[in-house]
Amino acid sequence: MRIKSMWIDNYKNLHDFKIDLEGGTFIDIFVGKNGTGKSNFFEALIEVFRYLYELDRAAELPNFDFSLTYEIEGKDVTMLHENGKLSIDGRVRKTVSYSILPDNVVVYYSGHNRSIDSLVERYEQSFKRRLKQASSEDSRFFIGIGPNYKDILLAVLLLQRSSNKARNVLLQKLGINAVAPEVKLVLKRPFYANKPEYDIDYSDGARYWRPEGITKEFLDILSECISLAQGGAVRAEGYFASDDRYIIYCSVDKLQNHLDPFDAQYLFRMFDNLKTIGMLFDISLAITMKDGNETSISQFSDGQFQSIYIYSIMEIFKNSNCITVLDEPDSFLHPEWQHEFLKQVGEISEVVARRNHILMSSHSAVTLISHESPLVRYFDIVNNRVKSYQLPKKVAIRKLSSDLIRYSEQDQLLSIINIIQIQNKPVLFTEGSVDPIILKEAWFRLYECEMPFNPLYAFSCSYLCQLLTDARIHHEMKGLPVFGLFDFDKAYDYWNGMAGEKLQLDPFRGLVKKWASGESYALMLPVSKHPDIQKQVVKSRGSWEHFGGESLCEIEHLFYGLPSTQDYFETEPCSGGQRIRFKSDSAKTNFAREVIPLLDSSSFEIFRPMFDFIQDKCSRA
Repeated sequence: MRIKSMWIDNYKNLHDFKIDLEGGTFIDIFVGKNGTGKSNFFEALIEVFRYLYELDRAAELPNFDFSLTYEIEGKDVTMLHENGKLSIDGRVRKTVSYSILPDNVVVYYSGHNRSIDSLVERYEQSFKRRLKQASSEDSRFFIGIGPNYKDILLAVLLLQRSSNKARNVLLQKLGINAVAPEVKLVLKRPFYANKPEYDIDYSDGARYWRPEGITKEFLDILSECISLAQGGAVRAEGYFASDDRYIIYCSVDKLQNHLDPFDAQYLFRMFDNLKTIGMLFDISLAITMKDGNETSISQFSDGQFQSIYIYSIMEIFKNSNCITVLDEPDSFLHPEWQHEFLKQVGEISEVVARRNHILMSSHSAVTLISHESPLVRYFDIVNNRVKSYQLPKKVAIRKLSSDLIRYSEQDQLLSIINIIQIQNKPVLFTEGSVDPIILKEAWFRLYECEMPFNPLYAFSCSYLCQLLTDARIHHEMKGLPVFGLFDFDKAYDYWNGMAGEKLQLDPFRGLVKKWASGESYALMLPVSKHPDIQKQVVKSRGSWEHFGGESLCEIEHLFYGLPSTQDYFETEPCSGGQRIRFKSDSAKTNFAREVIPLLDSSSFEIFRPMFDFIQDKCSRA
């Protein structure tokens, strides 16, 4: 599913507005300063799909003409609304087949744009009136998700079976060690049950205020899964007439068995239906964190939730053709969380991405820094008209920040200092862009505590060396140690050229040098114990003598020889024979995000000596 182009005749400040979205990425980011039309474009898009979805119910005509082209299931569809008539692929139509429409339009509303909120709410009110008697054939096209959906999204994924990949990603991202065997639901009287005939009456079997259709079917499933307190434990559960509420505890195992024929989207839809009619007052699931503390899903901050937000939506709607609209979801986030927001996009598989087109607006330069695409779509006012065009990311960042944040290796120091100030912990600079992802995975596989340092990408081995000795960095660190991790290749020459004392000479534990003028430690990547990789670094097996800058051992080489990694490596001729290299830099992100998390924990033991050294220095600071 992908929108390809749109033309809007006259909507708010969009006049004869055209936008081309042809491209290979599943996420398009729209940036521009406030008032340049980003949100108006989203509003117009929502209005168009509302009209198309409700056409068979005598939908209200949009007050503007439009043309919309999108691809769905491999076929291009063009909708043209002009002079009060709708044509599809050149033929005038009075109805639209749902088969050529997206299954869902998912809209995130952060609360700062009431126009978008009201458009979604208007559709929801219409669906709400039909929901009490809706059958399983009825589908809600617009899904509006705001900050108050955090608990539902988290619960839906945590209620999946332990083999579910998305559930395991969630556990890892949020630092969850265990999930309780019961989920607690608090239900209250829904909006339709404001008359006495809907009162609870067990004499005639009436429960839950007499729902019908799919609502009743789901509540029946919940009733089959109710788990009562055992062993003399006392807790409030059941129906409480004084509050006109139910408190029920459902067994997670029983729920999973009942819901096996359905996917995560079904569970989300059912909880969302209960929320829409006003019946779902609260959903909670007790969890134990990796540090041993017990809490509940409601205790996660909005920033923590945002770290898995896109991933959660994509996972839940992975079996649907979707348009997902995120209107400035980063607008209320701390700069640290803005910087992390887009990194999760790499967690989304190519298969899932083909069915979901994400349209996201932002005016944060900090958010853009971590975006992997070199191009973004910029909204601007040119000759009093809104224009949208592609810009290199670094140019867009400069425009958004009015040159306060400049995107180059040297000037990126400003954003690095900003992150240091936010984190207030030691820093480990890395030479590779995906190294922080791998290092975080390795740490949490080896240690049951928070990382005592923050890994940050430093662009190149030369710039990494500059950062380790930069007085501005050390001023911001306020005595905390700074670490830098170099690959064992040509980067060795930069490591070796830094003035200081060599503290560790064993290449299999990772060479270490302390900078002569401060608390900086330059670390060489430990050498893989696989004999084929060892031959690319050490001169003879068991020896500490190495080839220096002529060596070849990058962080990916530490996982060479495992069955799941073999396809990522190839041999190439070199003087004296052949050497093993990673196939392409473009595959490194996929390797780090898709392959590394599936490896056995023993695969990360090679990092332990290096981590122990870093941890010791951090504890002394």
